[in-house]
Parts: sequence; structure tokens; C-alpha cells
Amino acid sequence: MVNKLKKVTLAENFNIEFIRKKNYRFLKEIGQGGTGRTVLIKDDIIDETFICKKYSPSFEDDKDSYFNYFVGEIKLLHLVYHKNIVRVFNYFLYPEYKTGYILMEYINGQIISDYLTENPDKLEDVFLQAIEGFRYLEENNILHRDIRPENILISNNGTVKIIDFGFGKSIAFENPSKSISLNWPYSTPNEFKENIYNSTTEVYFVGKLFEEIIKQIENLNFKFEKIITKMISKDYAKRISSFFEVYRAAISVTSNTNNFSIDEKEKYKRFADNIIPLLSKIPYESNYNKNIDEIIKRLEELYRNSQLEDILQNNSKLTSIFVAGKYSYFPKIPFQVDNLLVSRHIYYDA
Repeated sequence: MVNKLKKVTLAENFNIEFIRKKNYRFLKEIGQGGTGRTVLIKDDIIDETFICKKYSPSFEDDKDSYFNYFVGEIKLLHLVYHKNIVRVFNYFLYPEYKTGYILMEYINGQIISDYLTENPDKLEDVFLQAIEGFRYLEENNILHRDIRPENILISNNGTVKIIDFGFGKSIAFENPSKSISLNWPYSTPNEFKENIYNSTTEVYFVGKLFEEIIKQIENLNFKFEKIITKMISKDYAKRISSFFEVYRAAISVTSNTNNFSIDEKEKYKRFADNIIPLLSKIPYESNYNKNIDEIIKRLEELYRNSQLEDILQNNSKLTSIFVAGKYSYFPKIPFQVDNLLVSRHIYYDA
């Protein structure tokens, strides 16, 4: 007698039922905007506090169209992971009702302008952190679209956090006057006349934000003042074009004004001592990469792709950054990924 086995589909195998509903305790209202409500909630089981943003637009006519922007913000924030960008921990979407919730990191702190008014000595550090965050967004082809003091927070431990990625705040160039009045607290750059908005435009708005803050706190010793001037040129062609270039220029200024500590010199020496043994033979006719911008970008990319590892998985990806053409290397000599952090600063200082 042959036993007849019941067919079990893949979907049946992976049908998940939750045995308990998650309960959060309401703490306080944070804000109510045109596209939703934001509240502070707490998970008592793990003793953690979160920001919860609910999509609930004020006008029914906007509900369908702006729901897509809400979903888009979730997609953006769910993929990014950077110390200077707000984290998304979970989300709940109900497309049939055109609503949903985002569970986000709670940042206990102040908006950037208030923080720097009280802590003007932190201006340079905050500027560098903000540029780091926007540089990460730039590298991942993400535009923030709503750069204003309320959307850059400083936590109580001094960490910059970029928030609110503008769901419902798209650039409506078909009605530019409305878009500008809603979204831009500063004068707009010339490229708006040509319906252009990209990372170079965001460089302009970040520069304008810091220009306004500097006026408020009257910090006359801000060493990145010339960089700000290049960031806020209304002429698109004359403006510093990327956050990568802004960061490199800032690091260059910093290295020219600071003496390296003994610890920093030791780290630089460690990088050199670790990369040299990887190369077994470099023929005389081989070429060396002298393009510093390219070297930095490739080092950044290699570090991003390797930061979950302790040891670099492919030594050639590092050696090829510096040597082009025919050369030999040792594939099994271990190279600590943390050393890549040191290497970036070596070339920023060049």
C-alpha cells in the first residue's frame, strides 16, 4: 500500500502567525503636520523609546498621491545605516486604507540652530558631522529635499542626526513658486530656473543653513568659512559640486591647522607597515595612481563594502587602488579592515 502524501506548498510552509500583539505606551505628542502625526512611544518590555510617525494627511484629495511618498521615505530610510542619519526600526503599512506607521530612532536633543547658539564651540565638529551624513546620502543617490534646521538634530551626546526625508515634499517644478514657498527657507539657487535639483543643489542649501547659523552665533573664527562661500554660490557652475569635495576640503583645512598627535602618527605608520607586505613585486614599468580624488573614493567604497569583516577578503582590491598595470601581491596576508579608516585620512591630508 502506497501512502499518499499531502502536498505542502512553499507558501504554506512559510505562513507566519504572530502569537502576541505588540503594545506601545503613548508618552507625548511630538508634532502634527499636513501629512501626518508624530508621537513618542515606549516599549516597556525592552525599556526603549521610539518616535512613531503616522501617515494621515489633512486633505483627503492628497491621501492617495502622498501615500506613495510615505512608502518612498520608508524605502529610503530602511536601506540607510549611518551614525548621522536617523534609523528606522520597523514599519507597518496598510495600503487598503492608505495609511501606515514608521517606528524610528528617538533623538533626545535639539535642532541644530538652537544647539549651536548654546554651544558655538561645537560649530566645526557639527559641520563636519553634517557633511559626513549628507556625503553618505550622496554616495547612495539619495536627495533629502527639505534641508532646514528642524530637520537636523543634535543629540545630547553631540551627535548630528539628519531626519525627515520629506515624504510629501517633492519638488513641484510645474508650480515652482508653490514648491519654493513651502520647502525652502533660504533664497533659491539659479538652477531652479532650469528645473534642476540634485546633490549640488543640496550642497547649496546645507551651506545656506550654516551661513544663517554663523550669523546668529557670530562665530568669527570658523575655519571653514571659505568652504561655505563656495557652497552657497548661486551660480551652479562656480559652486563646489559635491559633499565629497566639501568633506575633503574641510579635512584638508583641519590637517593644515592641527598638529598630529603621537597616536595619529602611529596609526599612519601602521597602515604603511601593513600595506607594503601585501606587494610582492612591482615591475619598473608599472604605473602608480596619483589621482587623489579617485584614491579616496575607492578607499571609501572598499571600506563600506568591508566594514562587516575583520580581515579584508580580497587584497587586490586594496593594492589596485595604488598600483596599476602588472604587479604581484600576496593574497593570504591578513589586512585589518580598520586600517582602511586610517588610510582615508592619510589622503585627505595630502
